[in-house]
Amino acid sequence: MITKKSSTPLVTFIISFLIVGSIAFLFLYPEKESTPTNNEDTTTTQANDKESNKTNTATPTNISTPREEIEKPGVEPVKFIDLKSSQSLAYAIAKIIQDRNVKALEHLLSQQVITEDQAKALTELISNNSAKLATPSVTSIGANNQGAAPTARYSLNFKNGARGYLDLKQGANQQWKLDKLNLPTKEDINKEKATPLMLNDPMGVVSAFMEAVITTNFKTARKLVDREKVKDATIAGLCILFEEGAFRLRDETPIKTAYEAPSNAGFFVHLQDAQGKKAGNVGITVAKKDTQWLIAEVSLDSMLEAYTKRQGAGDDIFIPIVKNPQGGDSLALFFGFNEDTLSPRSVRQLEIVANIIRLDDKKNLEISGHTDDVGSERYNQGLSERRANAVKKQLVTFGVPAERIITKGFGKSQPRRTWSNTDDEKTRDDVRRENRRAEMYLDF
Repeated sequence: MITKKSSTPLVTFIISFLIVGSIAFLFLYPEKESTPTNNEDTTTTQANDKESNKTNTATPTNISTPREEIEKPGVEPVKFIDLKSSQSLAYAIAKIIQDRNVKALEHLLSQQVITEDQAKALTELISNNSAKLATPSVTSIGANNQGAAPTARYSLNFKNGARGYLDLKQGANQQWKLDKLNLPTKEDINKEKATPLMLNDPMGVVSAFMEAVITTNFKTARKLVDREKVKDATIAGLCILFEEGAFRLRDETPIKTAYEAPSNAGFFVHLQDAQGKKAGNVGITVAKKDTQWLIAEVSLDSMLEAYTKRQGAGDDIFIPIVKNPQGGDSLALFFGFNEDTLSPRSVRQLEIVANIIRLDDKKNLEISGHTDDVGSERYNQGLSERRANAVKKQLVTFGVPAERIITKGFGKSQPRRTWSNTDDEKTRDDVRRENRRAEMYLDF
């Protein structure tokens, strides 16, 4: 009896506490309002955001799928910006341009994410009805984590081909802000078809160069290299590798800075295959020549290795770039055993070479034919000459003047690889496949 009497007040106190606490919770934490749609008045919401940001510096809601959020109707960008994500900020700026949302732009200015000059430039862009973004509206270009403050670059893609760039910088609080803004001119925006803006800085030149070789635009790629250091064969080989190998740039930050100095810089360009899997990289060095940044060195070892592994075994071996004894690179075509006919792949490769040769009517092309070590020297000499002539004939078909093509046959006297008596039969076959070739040295 004593126990029951003493417990009754305690039970009553607990019940009362829970009731009072629930009522207090409802007053302190009312039900969260839904995100306003485009048809609702958002002035009050944004004003409250501005006031709250004066006392609350917490990072706004994270964008988990920015590519989807950017297209979702009724989404207010200021509600979905994660300032600790460069990607989130880039997509939010694109969304502001897309929706012509000046109020959201003012919100970024109040948070010191953008400067007054940047806000003015973006406001002017928004006021131009011709400024329409393409899909995708934003493309990740690259990142530099070598300095004290990490940076990231994104391109703004317009429907008429014009292009702008967002250079973002991470602050000490881990939050990103717009560091540099490069927008196309009003004239470019108003054109029916505009030429993309290219930035004359290390990452800008690397990005433009890779875009050119991916689209087999040899003429543009050639303008971006130091011709004394990067030969035409290297550029052509890159064009061929991207076309034949179906390589493309990695979706997120494909270009990573390895080092950067006042007069030179180094980059890794990360690639993926058609299935989105990692597929090697290209090492690129750029150097400043007078006032222009140019590609000074291109390393394809990782890319070539990735390509070779994907091809597997078989007579149709394909390694488009090989070292030339005279220095630089040569383009290589490979033949089947005792064959002097070109494969469809080789024909396409020669079409690219023909387009290159036609750019300069003062230079010649040297073609050398080679064989494996099977058969007599006399027979292989004739076979090597037929292979070189087969290449010449195809180039003439593509419009290259015959007098600009020099052919030589070397039989089996200049193998790329040799085998030893201790090698097994498979190794010997692999070596012989690589020696059955014609090499093209572009004397450019």
